[in-house]
Amino acid sequence: MSSSSIAATILFVSKEFALYGYFIILIAGVIGNIGNILVFTCYKIFRRNQCAFYLIAVTTIDCCLLLAALPFRITELAFAFDLTQASLIWCKLRAMISYTLSLTTFSAVCFAAIDQYLSTNYHVWLRQLSTLKLAHRLIYSSIIIWIIYCSMFLIFFEIQPTAGCTIYNVNFARYFSYFHYIILNGMIPVSVSSIFSLLAYLNVRRIVQMRMIVVRRKLDKQLTAMVLIKVVFLVCTLLPSIIFRIYILNVTVDPNDIIRIAIHQLVSNIAYALYYINPACTFYLFLLVSPRFRRQVKYTYTLIKNFSRRYCRAQRQNQIAPNFEERSDLDQ
Repeated sequence: MSSSSIAATILFVSKEFALYGYFIILIAGVIGNIGNILVFTCYKIFRRNQCAFYLIAVTTIDCCLLLAALPFRITELAFAFDLTQASLIWCKLRAMISYTLSLTTFSAVCFAAIDQYLSTNYHVWLRQLSTLKLAHRLIYSSIIIWIIYCSMFLIFFEIQPTAGCTIYNVNFARYFSYFHYIILNGMIPVSVSSIFSLLAYLNVRRIVQMRMIVVRRKLDKQLTAMVLIKVVFLVCTLLPSIIFRIYILNVTVDPNDIIRIAIHQLVSNIAYALYYINPACTFYLFLLVSPRFRRQVKYTYTLIKNFSRRYCRAQRQNQIAPNFEERSDLDQ
């Protein structure tokens, strides 16, 4: 088998994997994130908790991120139509929107890990720092800050004939590759969320010794487990893309080595899929690690089903029945 046929086979496998993989991630992610939002908003105990507010923010932003990125990627693979190469406005807006959402959701995960460390801490003054008011301020402030920061992508992203929608400025491209992608969008959220989620886990192990209401204690254990599994999955899915990015930046590929180029394309699609599995699987991770969350999902489903039944019954009762007496009079 010639090298060209091997490269063509690898590229075909890469395309098929990306197309079907992104589609499954999109559908499962949207359904799961909607399920998370319903559960967290239906329970009063979650609506009053700052860590649950962070998780609601993460879920909502993750859903927006999936809808902003994957449908256009699927369209590009299925129909060979890339809107970012056809529209300069969308080229700039897509970069700004996707990076704003990514940085905001990573910030919210870090805030949730830090909050669980504070709320489960043995020291009272540290627990008092964890408030719902602070959570609102941090989330809204991070949204504003990252929107302002990512607005620079409106300036530096451009459509080029050979490379498509990309950064044309050499210095900014170097900044984007080394600092934004690897440090700001990778190592910082991984490090901060990992450290504080582990500290929160250690706090929870000795939470029995603290004088705390039983309901609050169970809630802290549940939320700490959920935040910890979210952080572990974030690290597992984010690190491959960071490592591959570092590898690409330090390796020069011969343009004539088509097999190696095809392998790089396959690995890139795998890393890209892992990156978007993270915002898609949060709901299913919570189901896996928290029996209490599974019960809450069942209860939420029962509430929604009962509400829909009552709504349908009310709609049927409100329908105007035909007046047979008037019709008989008219017939006469």
